[in-house]
Amino acid sequence: MKTYWLIVAVLLINLCTLLVNDYFPGTLSSLGIPTWILFAVIALMVVLSALTLRPRREKKRYMIIFPVLMIVVPLLVLAVLTLLGGESRNSISLSSPSLWVGAAATLWIFWLEYLRASKKEAEDT
Repeated sequence: MKTYWLIVAVLLINLCTLLVNDYFPGTLSSLGIPTWILFAVIALMVVLSALTLRPRREKKRYMIIFPVLMIVVPLLVLAVLTLLGGESRNSISLSSPSLWVGAAATLWIFWLEYLRASKKEAEDT
């Protein structure tokens, strides 16, 4: 399960770093971090999670924890960046309806998946 939390942490750090760079352009370049590296690490984490975490899907609680963390943490970061006076260059903001529709759709899809897994588990017992 350590791998799971490592993947979640790396994905959240990368996503939040990209959001900071979007709201305050030039942040990554001033730190000497090329943007492509963050995208490469995200791709690597997605592949790693597909390879290593697939067998662990029987733990249903992680089917809820992952999407909630991946939505709530970036939304909190967006709120903080907005309060700090940043402005998104890519229209990713708390006032964007597409952000809220996407977040709601993602949570709904994962919730349906959780219900299916619960139903299957109940049938298997």
